[in-house]
Amino acid sequence: MTIHQKFRGGAPVGQMDELPLLEMSVIVYFRMMASSLETRQALKKDFLLAFGEDHGLYYSNKFEEFYIKLATQSRRKIMHHELNCKCFGGDESVVANMISLAAMGNIKDAELLAFNLVSGNLVKEIVSYSEDIGLGLRLMLDRFPIPIISSHNPRGMTH
Repeated sequence: MTIHQKFRGGAPVGQMDELPLLEMSVIVYFRMMASSLETRQALKKDFLLAFGEDHGLYYSNKFEEFYIKLATQSRRKIMHHELNCKCFGGDESVVANMISLAAMGNIKDAELLAFNLVSGNLVKEIVSYSEDIGLGLRLMLDRFPIPIISSHNPRGMTH
């Protein structure tokens, strides 16, 4: 082993229960998008339950497009923990903070975070997605103060 590793993975940086509800929801939904077809369908169901057909599809599609952009066009692979993991990693924190900042109108700060994930030509597009997603989640959480999260969550995992 050398002092420099080529690929470190997703080191934990905090616990999910320490996060504000919006940021925690972003991370859970990001993990759901990354996990399986079943969890992606559960994400879509949550948005449909919260907003109805038209707006629900709009927000679930925005989240899917955002995820696909990050998964296929990021500077490097975006790391995430398992769906039921009680901790979160650095990349997850960046995504959650970027969406939260954009939803509050702090676009320049959200862009600074986006530069950590994507090259300059994609930053504005990723932040635009972040703003839409963040506003949608804020509306959803105003309606349902406890996240819907349709996926089944039997027990906490560590990774």
